[in-house]
Amino acid sequence: MFRSLLNIISINIAKLGIRIIKFLKLGSGTNLPGRIARKISPEILAHLVKQTKKEIITVTGTNGKTTTAGLISSIFEKQGRKTVHNRKGANMLTGITSAVAEKSTLNGKLDCDNCILELDEAYLNPAFEEFNPDIVLVTNLFRDQLDRYGELNTTAKKIESAVEKSAKIKPLRLVLNADDPLVSGITDNFDEAGLTKIFYGFEKIEHVNQQEKVFSPQETVNCRCTKPFTYEKIFYGHLGHYDCSCGVKRPNPRVSGRACIDVNHSDIVIKPENCEEFPVRVNLPGLYNCYNALAAAAIALEAGISPENIKKGIENYSTTFGRAEALTLKGKEVLIQLIKNPIGATEVLKTIKNDEKGKFFIIINDNYADGRDVSWLWDANFEMLSGYDKIAVVSGVRAYDMAIRLKYAGISSKNIIVKENIKEALLQALSGVNNGEKLYVLPTYTALLELEKLKQALN
Repeated sequence: MFRSLLNIISINIAKLGIRIIKFLKLGSGTNLPGRIARKISPEILAHLVKQTKKEIITVTGTNGKTTTAGLISSIFEKQGRKTVHNRKGANMLTGITSAVAEKSTLNGKLDCDNCILELDEAYLNPAFEEFNPDIVLVTNLFRDQLDRYGELNTTAKKIESAVEKSAKIKPLRLVLNADDPLVSGITDNFDEAGLTKIFYGFEKIEHVNQQEKVFSPQETVNCRCTKPFTYEKIFYGHLGHYDCSCGVKRPNPRVSGRACIDVNHSDIVIKPENCEEFPVRVNLPGLYNCYNALAAAAIALEAGISPENIKKGIENYSTTFGRAEALTLKGKEVLIQLIKNPIGATEVLKTIKNDEKGKFFIIINDNYADGRDVSWLWDANFEMLSGYDKIAVVSGVRAYDMAIRLKYAGISSKNIIVKENIKEALLQALSGVNNGEKLYVLPTYTALLELEKLKQALN
């Protein structure tokens, strides 16, 4: 009885906190209410998530978590399912608790068919101590915030450890990116009968309306026998078709795809195993979003969603907080794209390079949630913008570091404007956007949170 009372109190305080924060325009209420709720009742997340009627789905990996979780939710809702997920991308335990508590009733009931939870890679183990998922998706593994995560093998082992523990408690389906050798090899040495592995990947990728091919930085990825993989095809970074002389090779995907990438959208054909293929328009820029869509389709097929509703869910997906988020500010067209690591940033920069009417504004912070180490800026391929003859505005805590990086990339210093104050920088960048042009805003995570507040004030 006492525990139930604590759960109800924590939920109501979380709900009240979210409303107050939103009303006062202090943010989205994604973390603080959850933190307070968990102090009152440490079991609140477990209590709520365990009420899920169908699959509990978790999405993890370096890039694409928020968009992929959003696509999955959109698809499931087209099927008529009620979903709960941390839409804003707050993917630590406090953020997930806030999101789930917000959707629950005042007396502690959660009426949902599916919980779709984006999880930070470092928080899988503690999360799985509170609830056990039915399906886990791993999108990709790239170098990201080395001061927090360490090297890629360290991150892979954290994911593997959490998956193994969970699979020993109840059956688990693990959905993996076949094109990423670091991901596809997760749990290779784990023989637990409760674990089923499902792979997805692309067979062919074409680019249209691209000025030239620009490759992302590529990680050196070795096979478990220690030899480096060789590639028949490289799609971006270390993603592609690979094999090793010891016999290890890319697994055959249960869900495969072919993609045609345009500047602002893409067309993919999804081919499930033992099922007819079907076309889907992805109304988001970049190859990375095609991977997000294919991953979402793989999850949906595992959950019994029809191809028709997969198509509807992807094509009608409304972008979320800072992930190819399209909006209008001060009458100007704006696209906000979070950047946080070399490969992700390079893929976003390709979109800017190929948009003749695009201008860009970069905000670099080095707070804890961004990663203190910003040396990754030197690994991102800013050189593809060499000779950029429009104004580039830079801001944030590490604005001058970013300005130096752009100068070394070949952008004239006379075209670089530095304003450390983000509001002033945003207004400066917007003032330089003419009719028919688009402003690409590239923030790190905490800069994105500041932008969210500014958006509310400007609108």
